[in-house]
Amino acid sequence: MAKRMNRREFMIKGSSAVIGAGLAANAGPVFGRPDSDIGIGRVVEVAHPGAVLADRVVDPAITRKMLRRGMEALTGSSNPWRKFVSPSDRVGLKINTLGRPLLYTHHELIAAMVAELEDFGVKKNSIIVWDRFETQMRDCRFEFNTSASGVCVYGTDALDENVRRYDPDVAYVSDFDNPDQRQNGSTASRLSSVFTGDCDKVINMAILKDHGLSGVTLTLKNLAYGLCDNNRRFHGPKHIGPFIADFCARPDVRKKVVLHLIDGLEACYDQGPAPKNPKVIYAADTLWLGTDPVALDAVGRAVIDAKRKQEGLVPLKETGRAWDHIELAAEKGLGTADLDRIKIERIALGAGAF
Repeated sequence: MAKRMNRREFMIKGSSAVIGAGLAANAGPVFGRPDSDIGIGRVVEVAHPGAVLADRVVDPAITRKMLRRGMEALTGSSNPWRKFVSPSDRVGLKINTLGRPLLYTHHELIAAMVAELEDFGVKKNSIIVWDRFETQMRDCRFEFNTSASGVCVYGTDALDENVRRYDPDVAYVSDFDNPDQRQNGSTASRLSSVFTGDCDKVINMAILKDHGLSGVTLTLKNLAYGLCDNNRRFHGPKHIGPFIADFCARPDVRKKVVLHLIDGLEACYDQGPAPKNPKVIYAADTLWLGTDPVALDAVGRAVIDAKRKQEGLVPLKETGRAWDHIELAAEKGLGTADLDRIKIERIALGAGAF
């Protein structure tokens, strides 16, 4: 196995290229609004045992109540959205459809988010539901819309092979990768123009699931591998963790992504990120919210490990997967990975709680 570079070597060879800005380990504002009083190392967990019914039917009313209660708890406000967006913003909902067709950001949760934003005053046509590949979105039953009315729904890589929505002027550049996997020999990964140009603010809506290479694929990985092209070159075990951490440390990513959410209505504890066996999918009936993606991912990983233990499987750390991107992100100042230092506010809802 090739020797992992030390941190100094990585910072020299794996630097990001940001138009008009350099990148240092702790550059840029914290995730979310700089004036937010939410703080790092804080996670709100909302659970309801009736969220997912028989035959994997998700209750939309309960889902919205979970989202609303979680946002109120996170912000300490009955008008929580004002801390993250304004009515004039174009708000992107970065979903995850890689686990198609069995597991993806739930339509019911997306509908709840859209309804909450609309009630706050964001125009319907200023809400963009998107992921990287429209082929994956299609497999998850998303109906595309690029018209001037209704919620916008589309992908960076469109079904039309002639439509690729990437920004030619904004790229992540690194040669700490696998040269054999570079697209056209390039060391640049262009950022999605949906992210750079179409959205003023982004809400990161990840799924609770494991990953065969990175241990888990939660909020951090949903950004790193969902916002740019030419990233297959980072899938090697010595590259995947440093890439995720370095990409998420970009000032433009840290500034624009104002809220992170893990959709744990249903989850996957093994054979992720695109499980083929429905037996590894279970109803966790839970949402996790916060502005600290590192803390969210650390909590999510612990939840998956607990489920793996329950199912008689070894912890993710013992699977040989390169699972350290959460700790690497913490070292870059992106949040708190130490579970002993993370404050989890647990909210248990149920019949009669409303």
